[in-house]
Amino acid sequence: MKLPRYLLQHFAILLMVFGCSKENDPYARQILGTWEITHYDGRVVADHPAEFPQPRTITFQAGGAFHETGTSRDGYGSYTINGTDITVYMQGRVAFTFKILSIQGNTAFLDVYTGSSVVGIKIKK
Repeated sequence: MKLPRYLLQHFAILLMVFGCSKENDPYARQILGTWEITHYDGRVVADHPAEFPQPRTITFQAGGAFHETGTSRDGYGSYTINGTDITVYMQGRVAFTFKILSIQGNTAFLDVYTGSSVVGIKIKK
């Protein structure tokens, strides 16, 4: 009779660990992929080639890997997601935070927090 109780305890522990997965977060799957920044601080990126000479992309991969190109922070890092907040880590430190305002299909609106400043962006897959 000890075996079934032992199995139930282990099953309960596994359920607690995997039942609280980030997959239950509504944005965890929606944010995955490579996104191009189309609007930055209310401006259309394509209308300002001198300021934005190359496409600006951000990539969120399954497992928490992050990649950004076309910005002053080009590089790789990792991210965590908690509700509508995405915290990005580069070189082991918090680099910036995204706040998801909305995701509708292949379009998302985010606020980017770096230090004491915040900038709104629109991104598309």
